Amino acid sequence: MSLSHLNAWRAVDAVLREKSVARAAEDLSVTQAAVSAQIRRLEEWLGRSLFRRTPGGLEPVEDLAALAAALRAGFAGITSVQDALRSGVSERRLSLTVTQTFAESWLPHHLPDLFARIGAVDLRIDATWDVVDLACADVHFAIRFMPPPEEGYCAVDLLPSGVVPVCTPAFAQRYGLAPGQANLGELPIVHIDVPTSDETWLDWAGWSRETGIDISSASGAPQFALTGSGARIARAGIGLVLGGLSDVVHAVESGDLVMPFGQSSIVPARYWHRLLWYEKRPLGPVQRKFRDWIAERAAEDRARMQRLFGV
Repeated sequence: MSLSHLNAWRAVDAVLREKSVARAAEDLSVTQAAVSAQIRRLEEWLGRSLFRRTPGGLEPVEDLAALAAALRAGFAGITSVQDALRSGVSERRLSLTVTQTFAESWLPHHLPDLFARIGAVDLRIDATWDVVDLACADVHFAIRFMPPPEEGYCAVDLLPSGVVPVCTPAFAQRYGLAPGQANLGELPIVHIDVPTSDETWLDWAGWSRETGIDISSASGAPQFALTGSGARIARAGIGLVLGGLSDVVHAVESGDLVMPFGQSSIVPARYWHRLLWYEKRPLGPVQRKFRDWIAERAAEDRARMQRLFGV
């Protein structure tokens, strides 16, 4: 197969994955015109169409749709060969794509223990909410807030989820916060943007409906719309934070943060934080040690969450 055809198949695979020529072009760091031209040249070489041109964009013909998984596995195989032939330095590489909140709170708490367990490692962490295709990307693991994975992926269930209002002890004392309150008064509250498709994950309005604690009077107080770790923001003492349970568990255990309304203010969610990897991509010794290590640390934290939060 000539290199031009290989690049064209990469374009086809990208369009199948992204379901958009524009997003495929962005993924491949080329123009939309280049993606379209590569696909047209491949179709000419094959003597048949691979996509139907519709007002909504390119739609794969039935034969191509049926072979999409095989095409993706082929590129994953090339990635595996590349990894196997890399030098000894690369054998110590551990690459993760992790949500921002997990990277800011949970991982730093445990990293010293990771290095003590597996020694020197070339750790690379991509802390974004972007969805990464583990079948093709040069990434070993993803840690995501998600339902059980689809077929073709392996997963370790790490931590359950939910939300609870937290703040510093000084903040709770300053505003007289305590269990049994019916409303928050004119209290500074922090709105944290958590992109998720879990409909059971609540913002302040949803939490208010679920718990019966009125937040309407807080609308006249200072409010903050932020992204990132709820634990980190709550420690700043600028407002009451609706924190994720896995995000704040260590701060609550240490006493740096408190749950001013008690366990009754906790509302569980459905999704879990999960460690995910592509099942056809073999894991090396360092990756297997990391998988086993994070499973152990998560089991310990689940016990903490059961004790502190009752979940």
